[in-house]
Amino acid sequence: MPDRSQTSPSKAELFELIVESAADFAIFTIDPRRIVTSWNVGAQRQFGYTEQEMLGASADIIFTPEDRAKHAPERETAQASLDGSALDERWHQRKDGARFWASGLLVRLRDADRGFVKISRDRTEQHEASRRLRENEERFRLLATSIPQLVFLTRPDGDRTWGSPQWIEFTGLSLEESLKFGWLDAVHADDRAITQAGWRDAQQKGEYYVEHRVRRADGEYRWHQTRAKPLAGEGSAATDWVGTMTDIHDLRGLQDRQQVLMAELQHRTRNLLAVIQSMANRTIRSSGSLEAFSREFEGRLQALSRVQGLIARVDDRAVDLQSLVAAELAAHDDAMQNGKIAFGGPQVALSPMAAQAIGLGLHELATNAVKYGALAQPAGELSVMWKLASDEAKDQILLEWVERGVAMPAGSGPPPARGYGRELIERALPYQLRAQTTLAFTADGVRCTITVPVIQRALSNIFRTESSAMLNPSSFS
Repeated sequence: MPDRSQTSPSKAELFELIVESAADFAIFTIDPRRIVTSWNVGAQRQFGYTEQEMLGASADIIFTPEDRAKHAPERETAQASLDGSALDERWHQRKDGARFWASGLLVRLRDADRGFVKISRDRTEQHEASRRLRENEERFRLLATSIPQLVFLTRPDGDRTWGSPQWIEFTGLSLEESLKFGWLDAVHADDRAITQAGWRDAQQKGEYYVEHRVRRADGEYRWHQTRAKPLAGEGSAATDWVGTMTDIHDLRGLQDRQQVLMAELQHRTRNLLAVIQSMANRTIRSSGSLEAFSREFEGRLQALSRVQGLIARVDDRAVDLQSLVAAELAAHDDAMQNGKIAFGGPQVALSPMAAQAIGLGLHELATNAVKYGALAQPAGELSVMWKLASDEAKDQILLEWVERGVAMPAGSGPPPARGYGRELIERALPYQLRAQTTLAFTADGVRCTITVPVIQRALSNIFRTESSAMLNPSSFS
């Protein structure tokens, strides 16, 4: 039978073998005065000192100068003497001056007079990774609490784990109330289904996007654009997503407004084309020659252009009546400069439809006055006045066109044929504006009155589709 004492190593030999083979760990012993009494290969690799250099030397040399100045070695051995062990998580210094983060433990030996054993490992990479993670988290928190968006952290299914202070302030929900799926309480009831469906789709797409209404603390719902993406990279198990909620309420209002304006532009363009077509057809039928057609049609187009110019320059799309009258009369500079024209009245705002109809009516009256009436004769004078009038049913605008000093030919009266201008005034204005009009050819000149009801409308009602029948007398029955 073999002698076990000759085949099995002693505990001391076994411990020495383990210590010497633990190249990844620095293992060494020190006496109570912190003088090194043993030094393994791992300690040499970790700190750069050979066993010959360290045996009999102070172990304090592996501490940084700052820690030595703070008596860190003394405090460490004192704690190990009292408690049996002391953790050593700190920066250490190698022989070449380089520093590394060591995670170690100083343990008191059973025989306290023999000192301590220290085991440490280089954990610089892990320590730096942890530091970078903390810094990234701090930067994220700083960014998340500084931007105007509502920032949140969530699970892939919408299970919220954190909400920024902006979210709490905006919704009035506390952080505790917002966790899990409590945040859905702030989402409009009609938008919750699409909000939750978005999270189901997001797990397939890898990102979340939805526009929904979120309740503000005062009870008002505002449109928000919510986006989220996983924090982990592609192909990894993403357990946390980060997202933002951006207030787009005003932007959606602008988009809706833009759609209304585009629709209005399309309607107005079609209407203008119909008006121009009607003017052309009517002018052709009433013109005796191509030259006459060109002259009359050009004048009507210019009148239409002046009205559209006024409409384009006002933000609220309400045209001032005085500006409309002045623009049409200003087209006849000579008469204005000679003092033959007087006009005025209270401030009155017209819708685009009313401005276009009245403007073209004024053009027809002015054209007639330049050819045959007050603006064609030296003694002629023109007065264009308006006022606000009321009856029992409604408020009205009363505009009066009065020519004086016109020498009418003996036996003359109304034109035998109903021309474009006359049909516009007598038929188109009543049809389109529910106006009451009179047109008289007196011995002293033309007199015309246009009475238009004052209709209080919301702005959206002003932007209605305007019928192309306004200037097409054949449409009036």
